[in-house]
Amino acid sequence: MAQAEAALATLCDWAAALPDAALPAAVLRRSAEILADDLAAALDASREPEPAALRARLLSRPRIEEATILAAGLPRTDRMAAAACNGTAAPWMELDGGFRPTPCHAGIYVWPALLAEAEATGASLGAMLRAHALGYEIVTRVALAYRFATPRVHVHAAFSPLGAAAAVLLLRGVDAATLLSGVAGAATLASIGPRGHMVEGILARNAWVGAGAVSGLLAADQAEAGIGGAPHSVAEVYAGVLGGTPDPARLTAGLGESWSVDGGYHKTFACCQHGHPTVDAILSILADQDIAAEGVAAIHVETHPLALSLDNVAPATTLAGKFSLQHIAAAALVHRAGDARAFGAAGLADPIVAGLRPRVTMAPWSPLPAPPHDRPARVTITLSDGRRLVAECLSAPGNPDRPIGAEALAAKIADAAAGVLPGLATLPDRASRDGARPWRAVLADLAAASD
Repeated sequence: MAQAEAALATLCDWAAALPDAALPAAVLRRSAEILADDLAAALDASREPEPAALRARLLSRPRIEEATILAAGLPRTDRMAAAACNGTAAPWMELDGGFRPTPCHAGIYVWPALLAEAEATGASLGAMLRAHALGYEIVTRVALAYRFATPRVHVHAAFSPLGAAAAVLLLRGVDAATLLSGVAGAATLASIGPRGHMVEGILARNAWVGAGAVSGLLAADQAEAGIGGAPHSVAEVYAGVLGGTPDPARLTAGLGESWSVDGGYHKTFACCQHGHPTVDAILSILADQDIAAEGVAAIHVETHPLALSLDNVAPATTLAGKFSLQHIAAAALVHRAGDARAFGAAGLADPIVAGLRPRVTMAPWSPLPAPPHDRPARVTITLSDGRRLVAECLSAPGNPDRPIGAEALAAKIADAAAGVLPGLATLPDRASRDGARPWRAVLADLAAASD
């Protein structure tokens, strides 16, 4: 444990003391790309009934208007409520980005609390992006340092308070000791969110990021008041309580030389990323074949262990559908797409999709290839006439080794943000030219831009 304590202290010392000039411009731009993509996913979710109902409840109460909720009209409330609303929307559509080297959606753990704090305090765009990149760095390194062979607690519940606290404290410019105390304290605020809830489609799973954002803001305030964790708290939580295998060297390996934002991926399909290779393989078959669901006798998917855990032949909610490999395969084939429409309420209720789900079987891909091809899928579609159509995907589109490109990313962001933040896709370009401007002013510009 002493090695883990020392490595965490080194990480916090480095992050707290890093001069602005030491953060490469390419890292800030990459951070802005991840942020814009994540904000677009939250805007998309803001139109869904449950996030809208939560927003209405919180806005119905007396409030201080200091931070924006990402939704039509850009309503403002106190920073805690804004972080809760935005954090709950962040993972809703399964279109937020993730971190490819290990399960960790670092961006959404960082930004809901960070943006609320930046707007409330008048922080600059540059300061906010710096805190975003470094908060992303800290939470991903902790996730790499404590890996779970068979995770029982979902990563959103486990890591979101830590990511939020780290980013907020970095924005406030605290010293290394306070940053360490706040990060350690936030780790002890991790919630026990069962990983199985995502496959079951229990909507509390979508609330863990919002709750983590509030916990992270609280942990930051507490640390500055002298109420924090101990250097060994992080190891106690993630190894001692949650059973992660510690690898403390990952906390400092290549520090300042390699950046975690470069390991981030963007989603092109609105479902669990573990199922993206299956969708991509099916769409590649459909690109050359005109297949009707009625003519499909079976769909067999050979894939990686994380995808094999998505086993739910009869998902009851859209969330469950996004985490059911049977539904993912059936919906992609029937709708010939992997977008929000395919995995929305209409797709879930589609009787043709429902009839096809029981015909989907799964098996492990063995032996598993080395990264970045360690999450593959091979799909075999057997038709009623006996023909077999086979395609495989070794790495999903949007992964760092298979980028979707700046134009496609901008189009994705612009489509989701239209009508609310029509200029959101320009955020990466603003990272260098508007760094000194207050984030709240840049947000106003993004809202005022023409569609």
